[in-house]
Amino acid sequence: MKKLLLAGAALAAMTSASVAADYAAPVENVDVWSGYFVGIAGGYAFKDVDVDNDDGAFEDDLGSDDFIIGAYYGRNWQSDNLVFGLDSSFNYIGLEEDDVLGDVGGPELDVEANFLGLSRVKVGFAFDNTLIYAAGGIATTIISVDEVGTGEDDDDWAFGFTVGAGVEHKFSEHWSARIEYAYFSIESDEIEFDTAGTVDVDLEGHIVRGGVAYHF
Repeated sequence: MKKLLLAGAALAAMTSASVAADYAAPVENVDVWSGYFVGIAGGYAFKDVDVDNDDGAFEDDLGSDDFIIGAYYGRNWQSDNLVFGLDSSFNYIGLEEDDVLGDVGGPELDVEANFLGLSRVKVGFAFDNTLIYAAGGIATTIISVDEVGTGEDDDDWAFGFTVGAGVEHKFSEHWSARIEYAYFSIESDEIEFDTAGTVDVDLEGHIVRGGVAYHF
């Protein structure tokens, strides 16, 4: 009986010590964000288009608000609660403006920019499965201009910058959802015509979009 009591006491003591050690051990940070990802996104873009010719004689300022859709991809690296990443996206913005400058007495131009690319560096802070981040980098698009009635057209692969912020939540091991805001500004001054001269096109906008991504 004494041996059984001593064995029971020893087992109880070891169990208590083990439980106490578990509670006393620090909780390790779980790396849930490192790795590659790819996703789809959609939202709304509020765009402003400013067009003028080289001598400044004619200028037109236009607004264009449209739904956007696209895909995004990149890679994250996590260190404790800090997350660093590369985040790129291609978006269809469907910008089409007709009779630009023509309504202010200048040459009649049709301006088009169908896609918007954003390549960004991302820095964030993770609360377990939720990530709050800021991002900034390069914005790019191809701006095409047609001069109505002359058959002339030209385009420019133009560049600018983008900044923004968002929040993303990982609701399973491989899937996450995000919502974010992004601002972009792009300037083009290499579009030239025989009659209209050099045309400058400035494009800027504000984007609000949500997305769903798969993490590898």
